[in-house]
Amino acid sequence: RCNNVQAADIVFLIDGSSSIGRANFLQVKGFMAGIVKPFASSVSESGIRFGVVQYSDTSRVEFTFNTHLTGTDVVNAVENINYKGGNTRTGAGLKYVSDNFFNPASTRDVPKVTILITDGKSQDQVQEPAQKLRSQGVNVFAVGIKSADRNELAQVSSKPSSDFTSFVGDFKLLNTLLPLVSPQVCSAAGGVYASDEAFSGPSNLQFTGQTTDSLRFRWSPAGGPVSGYAIQYVPLSGLGQPITAKLRQETVLASQRTFTARELSSGTDYLVTVIAQYPNSVGESVSAKQRTRSLPGVSSLRLVQAGFFSLSIEWDQPSSSVQGYRLTYGPRGQPATQLLEQSLSADAISITLESLQPDTEYVINLYPLFSRNGASPSVLNARTLSLEAVQQLTVETVSEGSIRVKWRRVSGARAYRLVWGPFTGRSVETVEVAGDTELYTLSSLQPDTEYIVTIIPLYEGNTEGPRATARFNIERQEQQVLRAATTGPSSIRLNWRLIRAARGYRLEWRESEGSPLQSLSFPQSSTSYELTGLRPNTEYIFQLYTLYEGREEATPVSTENREEQPIGSVSNLRVVESLGSTVRIGWTGVAGATQYRIVILNTEDGTEAIKIIPGNQTTLDLRDLTVGVSYGVSVTALVGVSEGETITVYIKPEPAAGRVTDLRVTNVNSRRIRITWQGVTRATGYRVIWRQGNRIQPQTDHPIIMQKLSVRASRGQPTAP
Repeated sequence: RCNNVQAADIVFLIDGSSSIGRANFLQVKGFMAGIVKPFASSVSESGIRFGVVQYSDTSRVEFTFNTHLTGTDVVNAVENINYKGGNTRTGAGLKYVSDNFFNPASTRDVPKVTILITDGKSQDQVQEPAQKLRSQGVNVFAVGIKSADRNELAQVSSKPSSDFTSFVGDFKLLNTLLPLVSPQVCSAAGGVYASDEAFSGPSNLQFTGQTTDSLRFRWSPAGGPVSGYAIQYVPLSGLGQPITAKLRQETVLASQRTFTARELSSGTDYLVTVIAQYPNSVGESVSAKQRTRSLPGVSSLRLVQAGFFSLSIEWDQPSSSVQGYRLTYGPRGQPATQLLEQSLSADAISITLESLQPDTEYVINLYPLFSRNGASPSVLNARTLSLEAVQQLTVETVSEGSIRVKWRRVSGARAYRLVWGPFTGRSVETVEVAGDTELYTLSSLQPDTEYIVTIIPLYEGNTEGPRATARFNIERQEQQVLRAATTGPSSIRLNWRLIRAARGYRLEWRESEGSPLQSLSFPQSSTSYELTGLRPNTEYIFQLYTLYEGREEATPVSTENREEQPIGSVSNLRVVESLGSTVRIGWTGVAGATQYRIVILNTEDGTEAIKIIPGNQTTLDLRDLTVGVSYGVSVTALVGVSEGETITVYIKPEPAAGRVTDLRVTNVNSRRIRITWQGVTRATGYRVIWRQGNRIQPQTDHPIIMQKLSVRASRGQPTAP
């Protein structure tokens, strides 16, 4: 004990740098408690006051003079200090104590003591702040351990330094300094140090029982006039560190030898301490660790089915009756504070987690809840399915103006969105088809134009899957013509057209039906051949095969003299539909026609345009006409190189019937925009065109997408999503 001490202010300045380590820091706290205990009975608001500052890169106040005003509270507070870590800035620590604890404006007129405990050389200057502290009437003790600089300790401590400086070479020996340092600190505080009889502390701490929420233990009594025992129990973290915020303490009589700590967490390690208490001091203590029993968790937590946006799981119920379940889940690596959570009833054995992200690994924790506690969770890792692109995307030509797109559908897609348009153009078209569709025909295409088509599978919530893209080009179909001309009594010259898409030609001929067939092959660049050595006055039948990739087309001709049949003219030439600058014309075709020639004459400026279309087409859209100007449109049927009579109709494009007004956006979400407008009287439909972005980016592989949508006209205000 430190007797006859009236009042003093004592500050511990402790090194918390990384070189000390957590295990050695416990030795430092034990040494500090040993300094405090002789003053335990004299700690009060007007008597002995203690403060603690831990320093490294910065200084941190652990508690001030007015925080703990009993000896027991001070010892407990010292034992619960958390290790800081960092560099060793002793000079800054000394200055902090001088400015904040012994400032002349606020200090008491009592003995003042600072006890520095350090294990290394300071990384800043200590002489000036130490001198300032001593000039404030503070007795400075310097305790060095292991790598501390003894010269530096002498610079810091009061004089004579031999009385105020101590050093040991190892942390384990730190407590051996107590018999030397304690009397000096007592004397500096104005007291007289007296050694009491050494009483043995409590011992043989043993655990006699544990449940999921309690620990029962016993101990052998301490020696001397024990007034009681302080029982402390605190849960330990996964790293074995006390969780001081959950520390609990109770006091029992000196005659008690057993205690049961209740309302504990299941499956948790606890540090239990029994401290002997005397009338005027705190005695020795004994500590031990024990773990509460774990509550039974769920078993066989398993994945039943994984979807693109969902995971279905199930489990077997625990052996003990549960109050319910708490389930948390989130992508792997997501912080615990951001996990989603659900509460489940006690009879639940399965659940489907929805609105998840595709192709993502999730961590699922299932906690059974009991009446007083919760068990450790069962953990399951499961991954949602990946969204797939369509497979085996192919394009095949149907006609000169249409192609058929085929693909193999993917599981889980509710629909497919097809987007297509010229590769170098801005206008695109789009359509959505059902999820069980595997082909679609694109029509109204232009030959000799490169197109791009994209198929996007649409999943739940209109989520788009990976895109599959194909490029294609419809080559203009050229009509083959074969002519035969007699060049002599025994020779015939055959002429045909050069077809750019052909790979070659094959010519077959014979004299008549049943005669032997003869054949010759020609390269793609050939356009004529003269046959010689034929029989005079004999009819020959010729057939030219134009050879394409994977197919061939036959064109016949005969040398039989027959009268040329006249070619008919088209009939019923008319305007089918007129919409502003676009006019669609139609006619009744001519049997055997291979092509039609259409001449569009502007009657005002005399300019004309000529279009050649296939013989199986009997309508044509005339675009970009000038409204209010008269045009003469002439249609002529062609059979090979022969022409029929030309038929002409005159048209005059008129302005559109009405103009849409009050166009506005009425609803927007993450996937859709709804627009509304004022309808036009007698309109039969509406064409909606939109594009993404507000300008065209230069030097891009693809143009800005523009899309068209046809909307049926209705009464009131039409809308389109």
